[in-house]
Amino acid sequence: MERKFALFFAIAITLLIAINASIFSTQFSPEREEVKIQRIIDGDTLELEDSRKIRLSNINTPEKNIPGSELATAYLKQYEDKIVEIEITGSDKYGRVLARIFVPDYLNLELVKRGLAVKYLVKEEEKKLFAEAEESAIKSSLGIWKKSPYYNCLESFISEKEEIVTISNKCNKLNIASWILKDESRKLYVFKEIELGVIKLHTEQGEDNETDIFWNSKSDIWNNDRDTLYMYDKDWQIIHYNSYGY
Repeated sequence: MERKFALFFAIAITLLIAINASIFSTQFSPEREEVKIQRIIDGDTLELEDSRKIRLSNINTPEKNIPGSELATAYLKQYEDKIVEIEITGSDKYGRVLARIFVPDYLNLELVKRGLAVKYLVKEEEKKLFAEAEESAIKSSLGIWKKSPYYNCLESFISEKEEIVTISNKCNKLNIASWILKDESRKLYVFKEIELGVIKLHTEQGEDNETDIFWNSKSDIWNNDRDTLYMYDKDWQIIHYNSYGY
């Protein structure tokens, strides 16, 4: 009798675990939904026929005043009035739906592969995929990744918790006036007249000197888990990039 009870109890526990696993899988594995794209708003945002605004997850595209900003928008235009599939991953602070889009290829990733977008707030399970796609696009000078004559002239070290970036020059004398440094989001710093040897860029407020300059930002710049530093010349050609956490 005890043996039968033990067998029944074991079967019941197994079924309970299986049911819970099924519920967990359903809750955290987004289902694909068939939708129609009404219009493209910009390079990473679109509107569906049902009026929902979709922000493509895992990516960011240049703002309108930055060279190359039109490339992703032009590429997405081919999908206006087309039926696609989406996987909803959340929502942003503007009330837009965050989603992966499939056409049937994974469109979010395709934009990064083609050099039309940068990786941004990438989901943990996709971070290697997007990092490799971006690195390949940069090396091949695709889309927004036109290389500066000074490409590979810099080295950098990011101390994300201290919010300090150390930048050093590997080439001859460089005046980096009007060069731009940015993170994966839209935060950027424009350099003043500096003869670059080795400098430290601090996020906090302070007075610039020969070795230390200050962003004077009211908030942190660098994510503690993962982020990327991009350095451009005054024409928005890529000079240097440095990722961590990927």
